[in-house]
Amino acid sequence: MAVSPESKRKGLGGWLTEVGRSFFPSMGAREWRETLRGGPAPRPNPRMRVHSNSFWYHIRPRSLSEEATAWYYTMGLGWMSFFFFVLEAITGLVLMIYYSPSPNEAYATMTQIMNDVPLGGLMRNIHRLGAHFMVAVVILHMLRTYFTASYKAPRQFIWFTGMLLLFMTLLLSFSGYLLPWDQLAFWAVTIGSSMADAAPGVGPAIGRLLRGGAEIGAGALLRFYLLHIFMLPMLTIIFISIHYYAVRKQEISPIHELFENKKPTKRKIPFLPDQVFFELAVIVVLTFTFIFINNFFWDAKLENHANALETPQHTQAPWYFFWLQGMLKLGDKIVWGLGIAGIIFGALFLLPYIDRNPSRRFKDRKFAVAGGIVSLIVFVVVSYGGLPAFGIQKVGSNELAVSYVPVEGEGRVMEVPFDQVPQEKFVYKVYYDATKDAFVEGEFGVAEGPAPEALSPVFKEMLLELKHDVQKWAEYDVLFVRPTVTLTIEPWLYQQDTDAAEFSTAVDGLLQKRVTLDMEWTTAGYDADGNLVETPEKSRYTQYKFLNRNGVVHVGDTEPRN
Repeated sequence: MAVSPESKRKGLGGWLTEVGRSFFPSMGAREWRETLRGGPAPRPNPRMRVHSNSFWYHIRPRSLSEEATAWYYTMGLGWMSFFFFVLEAITGLVLMIYYSPSPNEAYATMTQIMNDVPLGGLMRNIHRLGAHFMVAVVILHMLRTYFTASYKAPRQFIWFTGMLLLFMTLLLSFSGYLLPWDQLAFWAVTIGSSMADAAPGVGPAIGRLLRGGAEIGAGALLRFYLLHIFMLPMLTIIFISIHYYAVRKQEISPIHELFENKKPTKRKIPFLPDQVFFELAVIVVLTFTFIFINNFFWDAKLENHANALETPQHTQAPWYFFWLQGMLKLGDKIVWGLGIAGIIFGALFLLPYIDRNPSRRFKDRKFAVAGGIVSLIVFVVVSYGGLPAFGIQKVGSNELAVSYVPVEGEGRVMEVPFDQVPQEKFVYKVYYDATKDAFVEGEFGVAEGPAPEALSPVFKEMLLELKHDVQKWAEYDVLFVRPTVTLTIEPWLYQQDTDAAEFSTAVDGLLQKRVTLDMEWTTAGYDADGNLVETPEKSRYTQYKFLNRNGVVHVGDTEPRN
């Protein structure tokens, strides 16, 4: 067999050649140069020996069928799911350096990662958004496999291991949901883990095992952390290896089997250099795009610190569990949450053994294709039903508070730039009566403060939205009768020598303001005949936040006062 001249070199050049060959056997400098230039391979072809002598290339075929590499067929979804798994592993290892799985330190370490660690915020953004993308890509990969009937013999085991990977992906994403230890994570996992308690027989035991006790606490955080960084990734790597081995053995299902008159192609695409260069290019583009999106357009914000004594409004599960949350609204959680969901997953796992039709052609699978489309529509509808906006009676006062001065997250007032919020004390009042339209007190609703023409356009737009929303919720909530809603914005200073706070209307470099939403309405109820009856009493609800130039720094009391 011919010996490349590079192998006879001495010194640094020969050493570099041998090091290169340790990773890419038989590929010296000349071979790589000719490969990059697109030159023909010599005979015997040293590029082929790469697959025999190098582990990384041996697990890939020497050449791929042109049908298997068609992007419009596979869309690269299986490959991208592995890309996101590697991305999650790399960013997760970086975050592990600074994270501490303790209720007393978890939230503080997350804020440290986001604010003090160089590129820490970017790493967390990529890790969070990458988890969502990984779930979405795995689901799309499963749908592509179903509609192209790639689960049929002899690829039943490939589908089965793929379903295991889908299950692992959901568990990986859900187990990491608790780790930030903020309100959103705490209550989402509290709701999710409570499903285990509903399982007959062993349910309570499984719930206690997951939580480490009766409630979500230090034990649950440590268990979810170990599941997220050790057990689930280890199982996922094992299943990925088995899944890929099965795909490598059986090969990707050919596209010509889907159509009656399509002839198979015998053209092969060499893995080196065509396929490997294409994959490297996709990796570069995906990585750059993901960094760009997470640096400029995506921000995985933290909510307030987890508080078991205060449930935030509109608590919801992660988006990929909306369908389960929607099913729980249909009836008993044992029947709909465990029974029906268990049947669905069981049917998906056994699909290749249930569907005995040997043909992959679309014309022979009309019922299966139609059933898949109907199931997908039902899935979307049920997922929509899992949103807090569906099937839940809303309270006007709560919805206004959540929209404008929420306990969690940023409300409509916080979306206005700090410098465009009035610097002096400002009071805006809106009143609504069913016999009239919503109207405001004073000129443009300004009961106290700067004239309307002095207000910024963005702030005035927010006030008009508040007026519109007061009328909307008063008409929607029949118990929210003739409400008076007052929005107050005040400059806020903390004195150095006392705990008391004072207001100021002429402060240079004002750093902090307090926003208060105060609502008062006539109390109403239903009599014995089911008729709505107003009472003389008044109900009142007050909520406030402190703002500064860097964002929200404190949330006020939200208890209603009658």
